[in-house]
Amino acid sequence: MSAHVPFVLVMPGARGLRLAACNDEARARGLQPGERLADARAKVPDLASAVHEPAEDAASLLRMARWAERWSPWVAMDPPDGLLLDVTGVAHLFGGEAMLRADMAGRFGRLNVTARAGLAGTAPAARAIARYGQLGSPIVAEGAERTALATLPVEALDLDADTVTTLRRAGLKRIGQLYDVPRASLARRFRAKERHARLMERLDESLGLIRTPLSPLSPPMEFAVRHAVMEPLMSHDGVLAMLEHLSAALCLKLTRAGEGAAHVELALYRADGSRAVVQAGLSRPSARAGHLVRLLAPRLEKVDLGFGVDAASLRASETQALAAVQEALTREAGAATELAELADRIAAREDGAPVSVTVPVASRQPERAEQVKGFGEASTEFSPPPPQIPPRPVTLLDRPEEIQVIASVPDGPPVRFTWRHVARKVLKASGPERIAPDWWRSGHAPRPPRTRDYYTVEDETGRRYWIYREGLYEEQDQPSPDWFVHGLFE
Repeated sequence: MSAHVPFVLVMPGARGLRLAACNDEARARGLQPGERLADARAKVPDLASAVHEPAEDAASLLRMARWAERWSPWVAMDPPDGLLLDVTGVAHLFGGEAMLRADMAGRFGRLNVTARAGLAGTAPAARAIARYGQLGSPIVAEGAERTALATLPVEALDLDADTVTTLRRAGLKRIGQLYDVPRASLARRFRAKERHARLMERLDESLGLIRTPLSPLSPPMEFAVRHAVMEPLMSHDGVLAMLEHLSAALCLKLTRAGEGAAHVELALYRADGSRAVVQAGLSRPSARAGHLVRLLAPRLEKVDLGFGVDAASLRASETQALAAVQEALTREAGAATELAELADRIAAREDGAPVSVTVPVASRQPERAEQVKGFGEASTEFSPPPPQIPPRPVTLLDRPEEIQVIASVPDGPPVRFTWRHVARKVLKASGPERIAPDWWRSGHAPRPPRTRDYYTVEDETGRRYWIYREGLYEEQDQPSPDWFVHGLFE
């Protein structure tokens, strides 16, 4: 709709529809929020209107706040139509406060959003100047709020309507008039003590006598970097170059603090006022810029750049202490790091899944001697089994399979066995290796565990099997021992 057409948003009121918001053309013709729609149409016959939808306004303001994080990580909403940004320590990245405000005005203007900016040493003062000051008000230096606010109306302190009415009836229309009024005298004019307390609190906050921190949408990260460009980047190659720059800067911060990124988040701020977010998790904390780039780069290829990306931020949303790793002198020194990076790249693929590894467990029971863990939980330093444990088969069956055995003597190795309906003749056998059950687990087992005698046997085809006899012949009041195949050595 053209800006020259008078347009208003309407909402239900006590006596019919009332104006909730007016564009500049409607205001120029004498319309104000709060008027009845019927009266407004009588004044402006060609008035256009639409139903006010507060939920949509709130959602739009939230999207705008997320986009405004391009300038500062400290962004809070000031409903129904305001944003509060803490630009302490970031203005120099945009050429100073004046250039920062000009950049804000220019970018909001290109989005056809009318924006008024106020910069001051306190958030309430900046809000008052933006909403009630003159267009293009000067930037207020920290400590100069008293002078800058003196001529503004008392409504600029964000007070309720009854408090404003009470002040105006007392002849106190400007903020500067409140400076010299004794607080005890001012308190007598308010029947409700909480209103007086609210007035004094807002005045002191605006003047910097009380510090009230902002509550940002996203908690500011200690390890975060941002970068802006003069012209929007239209190609993925340009965005990739920006990612490389941000990764190097972020990893420098992490290295200096002895921290590694466990989860990273790349936010791309588009020229049309939207943003895209790309995230990646790491199995092990890392401060290697190349690794972060390799993780995020494949996901960038699917991001719609829209009308171009003119700013980006990269932050480590989760960090962990980075253990010192020797990566020189020997070729094997960086093996653990390279293995972790490989696992991250596999998991970052579109069809990838978290990488799991099998790690040894200190147990003599074969089925409990290993455990599957996520790569991040497992140690990359795999030590061989203790030398007193005989070699284990390459393949361990998930469940031992019962076999029929013929042995020369009851407690000796088999000379023949049948497994999976095939009879096999034993040519060689070694053992036994006796493994006692875990006595502390016996109380939870469906049947009491029995001692096992393991043998390594070789049949006439040269295949070797790991078999065991469960139970001992000398056990009294126990069934006869059973035989099982538990693993294969080939």
